[in-house]
This record gives sequence, structure tokens and C-alpha cells, in this order.
Amino acid sequence: MNYKEKYDVIVAGGGPSGIGAAISAARNGIKVLLVEQAGYLGGIATNGCVPAFCPYTDGEKLVIGGIGLEVLNNMKKECAESPFYDNKPGRLKEYDWVPIDPEVLKRVTEQMVVKSNCDLLLHTVITNVNYSDGRLESLVVHNKSGNFTIGARYFIDCTGDADLVAQAGGIYEYGDKDGLVQAGTLCFRIANLDIEKFMKYAKETGEDGNLNIAASKAKAMGEFPENERYVSGIALQGGGMAGLNFGHIYHLNPLDGEDLTRAEIEAREKLPELMKFLNKYVPGAEQAVLASSGPVIGLRESRRIVGDYKLTIEDYYKRAYFEDTIARYSYPIDIHAATPDEDDYGKNREYVTSRYKIGEAYSIPYRSLLPVGFKNLLVAGRTISSDRAMMASVRVMPACFATGEAAGAAAAICVKEGLDLRELPIQKLLETLSGQGAILDFQR
Repeated sequence: MNYKEKYDVIVAGGGPSGIGAAISAARNGIKVLLVEQAGYLGGIATNGCVPAFCPYTDGEKLVIGGIGLEVLNNMKKECAESPFYDNKPGRLKEYDWVPIDPEVLKRVTEQMVVKSNCDLLLHTVITNVNYSDGRLESLVVHNKSGNFTIGARYFIDCTGDADLVAQAGGIYEYGDKDGLVQAGTLCFRIANLDIEKFMKYAKETGEDGNLNIAASKAKAMGEFPENERYVSGIALQGGGMAGLNFGHIYHLNPLDGEDLTRAEIEAREKLPELMKFLNKYVPGAEQAVLASSGPVIGLRESRRIVGDYKLTIEDYYKRAYFEDTIARYSYPIDIHAATPDEDDYGKNREYVTSRYKIGEAYSIPYRSLLPVGFKNLLVAGRTISSDRAMMASVRVMPACFATGEAAGAAAAICVKEGLDLRELPIQKLLETLSGQGAILDFQR
């Protein structure tokens, strides 16, 4: 690869939003580069070892289609089906809370990106940007080849932290009014789980994916892990394996290198205590062992861009529809406490109780992907323009796939027609997305 070559579009970050953006743009016939700092794709699903995808449906039908659904289906072809969830009102087993095999997902997403004719650069960190008069001109990056610059006509920030926006001096919001963000979690996988025994226990007791019954028993005995109130989720992954979203690291600043180091160390120190609970209180897990933890701690929150339109909690309450809708979603407002002395959802409890009826959803407008002050930069993923409460719904992976796919399609149209991002004909974008399988129809 000629690193000095200029691209039509550079996508920064290879998580769900970056995968969606890169494949979407490349399939539309333009020259695309995807830059990722890890040695594989998948973002929080693989690098963070998150055990399952959040729902793709509104409880009765798909709301996430397109590239995100293609990734899900391609992964499922190589994975054992989880026995844990039966179809019932509000959950479709085929698409909701599907367990993630991180090794399969790494390979599947990489194959899809390469097949789309998108260039890919792994093990590459973006250290700075060159910016002038409202336009990004190039990225300054570092990898084993050294330091170099790569230019493009358009850029898509899928870093999960709005790093390109911040490096270019753009404006953004962060955390709550006190500057606090949700706790992080180092997800992990266990092996040697007796799945048959666990499933017998789950069916007899009604145990759910949050292990609430086991957790209640441990709490009654004073043996639930310190500063923990619940298990965020367990996903059965086949072959005696399971993934756990369990354990919180509080007072976290995900934009500070020293604090991230502290969080990683503290999270790994907690794993033996979490395993002790599983071994003692979860039938079938008596002989389970820690197989692996996420290469990095999972982060739920950092920057949020200030964009042309800010999605708000009011949009969530009214199941908002926009003329420039580029995605739909239906996940609850899901805010984890920032400090251990908060209640389960801290100062945001009133938001979390607001769950939709089956079949309801909100929409995400194209304008929320456009950071103010930039002519050729789109943002996708959890850092789109929203308030903190709304971010707690759009932050999860299915929605990130969808906003990424929309950003990639928008950039491709602008490349071909020589337009700035705000000159984009919205109907053209919606037709392109619909042709790619995105689900944009909306029933209020």
C-alpha cells in the first residue's frame, strides 16, 4: 500500500460503526481506507469481549437491517445457537441478545471489509489531524512503518471517542453535569460450564440472563462482589463457554491514559471475586474457569459531538420521526452508575424506567451525524449528536452499525456528485440505504 496515496474516504475506527461505514462506502464504488488501532476488527465486540449483541428488533420485527444484520447472520452461520432464550413477547431469539463468538466475529468482519474492496490498515494509531478552513485534509498516523500522513476528500469518525473531532478542535460534550461518565466493564469468558445443568436450573427457577436469582442469594449471604449490584448479562456461547458482562469500574475517565491504566488493573484484580460468585451460586458453573478477559476494558461513554441536530430524551419519549431518518432503533435508555455510591442507575433512574411497548421505535436523523464546523467530516457510533440520556440508547452495537452504514453511503454519494455533506440530497441517501437493506419505514 502506498501510504501517501489519497483516498476518497478514510474511516477512523474498526468497531461496528466503522465496519458499517467502510463497507457501505466501498460497496458504492469509491476508494476507501479503514484505519484501526487493534490487530483485528470488531471494536467492543471483540476487543472488549462483550458477550452478546443488543436487540436488533423492536420486539416483533427487525429495526436494524443492512450491513449490521449481514454481520450478525454471517457470524451465526459458524456459531452454536444459544439454548438460553426462547421466543416470547418482546424478544426474537434469532436477532435479540445473540451471543458473540469474538474469534468468529474477527474473521467475519475482516472478510466482509476486504471483499468490499476497502483498504485496511490494522495496528495503526491516529496521532493527529491536519485541518484547515472547516475541512480535514489528512490524518497523521503511526504504526510499525513509522509516522506518516494519509489524505482523503471525506472522513468518518468512528473512533468511539470522537477523536478526529477533538483533534481538529471541534466542540463536544462529555458526561453528566458533574463531568462523570458511566462505569466501565472488563467483560470476560468462562470455560467448563455445564450448560445442561445450568439450563435445567434456569428453567426450573426462571433464572434470567442477568442471573438475578443467583445474585439475590449471594446478596442475602453477604457474598456478592463488593460494589456490584447485578450481573449485566451472561451469554451461552457453546462448547461449555459463556461470556459475562459483569463488574464495574467507577470514577472512570476514558480520555485519560493514566486512568485507563488504573481501570484495566483494577478490573483484572476483581476477576477472582467475580469467579468466586459464579462458582458458588450459579448451578453448572461450579467447575467453571476463567478462559479470557477482554483485551481492553469496555467503555460505555465518553465524548458526544455537537451536531446539526441533537437527539434528546424528548425525542425518545415521543418516538421521534424525522424527514432525514437514516436509522431506527428501539433500545431502552441504559445508563450505568458512574460511582459506587449511586443507585443502580444513579441520577438517571427516571430515564431507565421508560421502555417502549412492543413494536415501537425512534428514528435517528442524518443531521446528528454532522459535527458543527466541519464540511467533510461525518461521525457515527455512540458519539453522534445527542444528549446523555439518548446516548445511552444509541450507544449499543446494532445502532452503531446503522449510523455507520448511513455515514458511509452519504460520503460515497458526496464523492460521486462533488457535494459538501450538507448539500447531500436526502432522498438519494434514503434510496441508497434502502437498497442496501436498511430499515427506514416508520410506524408511530
